[in-house]
Amino acid sequence: MYLPSIDSLSFTGIAVILGFFLTNEFSVNEQAALGAWFNVIGDILSSNAAWQAVLNERFEDKEKDDEDSLTVIKEALEKLKDKVEKWEKENEPNNH
Repeated sequence: MYLPSIDSLSFTGIAVILGFFLTNEFSVNEQAALGAWFNVIGDILSSNAAWQAVLNERFEDKEKDDEDSLTVIKEALEKLKDKVEKWEKENEPNNH
């Protein structure tokens, strides 16, 4: 579905105008039923969008955590490499 790129005031204004047109077309009970139905649609869309935002945030946090963990591992390996090289130099046959 394509939603046009319009400013939020116009977007809301269209909903207001559409709501006024619908009030003239339906009885009070029909308006209540239709309004409740639109609320269900809105709740589903809001719930879905909110949950997707949570998942996206978790994924971004996990990526950052993975990058941080990788950096720590690389630094630890570099220190280990330096210690091994130092140990090798100290234990070369020429040093005895």
